Amino acid sequence: MSLAEAAEGVCELLWIVDTSDDEVSSMSRLLRRLGTVVDIAGLSLDESSALIAEASPDGILALADDLLDKTANIARRLGLPFLSPEAANLLTDKFAQRHAFEAAGIEIPLVVPIQIPASQQDVEAIIDRARFPSVLKPRSGEASRNTYLVETANELRDHLEDLSKVDRSQNRKYILESYIPDALEPLAGIGFAGYVSVESIVSAGVVSHLAITGRTPMAEPFRETSAFIPSELSTHDQVAVMEMATRAVQAMKVSIGCVHTEIKLTPDGPRVIEVNGRIGGHVPYTLSTSTGIEILPLAMRIALGEMIVFGTLPECSKLGYVLHYYAPLNVRRITSVSGLESLREHSGVDEVILNRGPGRTVDWHEGSFGHVFSVSGAVPDHDELRELLRTIADTVRIEGE
Repeated sequence: MSLAEAAEGVCELLWIVDTSDDEVSSMSRLLRRLGTVVDIAGLSLDESSALIAEASPDGILALADDLLDKTANIARRLGLPFLSPEAANLLTDKFAQRHAFEAAGIEIPLVVPIQIPASQQDVEAIIDRARFPSVLKPRSGEASRNTYLVETANELRDHLEDLSKVDRSQNRKYILESYIPDALEPLAGIGFAGYVSVESIVSAGVVSHLAITGRTPMAEPFRETSAFIPSELSTHDQVAVMEMATRAVQAMKVSIGCVHTEIKLTPDGPRVIEVNGRIGGHVPYTLSTSTGIEILPLAMRIALGEMIVFGTLPECSKLGYVLHYYAPLNVRRITSVSGLESLREHSGVDEVILNRGPGRTVDWHEGSFGHVFSVSGAVPDHDELRELLRTIADTVRIEGE
């Protein structure tokens, strides 16, 4: 519905769907009311492209990581502006991405590719190459799913053994990379996390930055707890972060589209965590709330070939935020969530959504998708956000077993 609203006055929508997915199939009736639907279930890339071409599209857009490769190959066949297949691969393969950074002169952590299941001999060879602490995560994926902090060789052995037991019939790719150190001072603001993300657009190869998103500390092990615009970085650090984001986007060979770049603040300056070739999670809401800029129509206009460039970082009239709250790591089923009703009455809160209520199961392996509830809204400044965070901590209780 957000896409349909964004398209008003910009374009007519052509929905490309694969109805072999039950969830997509159930949505197709609604999508037919919002535009033309092309079903590519069971079709090859050439067949899909030929069927889409019959509708004579002027542009193509994908908003999820796992759609980038296929969309890039379709776009090339149709002669539509989009990421090249090479760029799409770099944006969805974290191992290939690290090597592209290194080739561009961007410092990277030590990174080791891992194939699951891993034999005992493979595990020991990986340990010989590793540097601890490290982060173990899928080579392709989003929302911090199945991401582990690994502090010792024995922990790595245990994690790889557990992963190898999940489904031996599947070959799954992971990477192990050395943990990027934290800054010695709270450069992103007192009480906030030591990493940010840069929200950017690329039009005809020109990179424009729309916002720097701040964060609150992660829930263990690497579950994101918030996104808010603007960050509380100093002007000096904003410049350094945006310069690093530009270098990272260029290293990914992105010539068009929206990009979400995560950057860690370290004792030696900003370091790239990863680059995503899509709009960041919650950015449409936080960017619109803080600056008035609607990014979905921008993305569509860029996909249609319009040249759009921002010379400076847009100003923020207030602070837009989305907060996620999780059950403790050892909880597998929610028994109660209390305090949400009083929170809904709080100044600065626009919406409180219960995502996992009593009786629902939770699993930290789901990453950000497994949050129990979320809070979104706008406050005047960062001090008001800190006060709201304290209020939520004092008001809401998640119980489970």
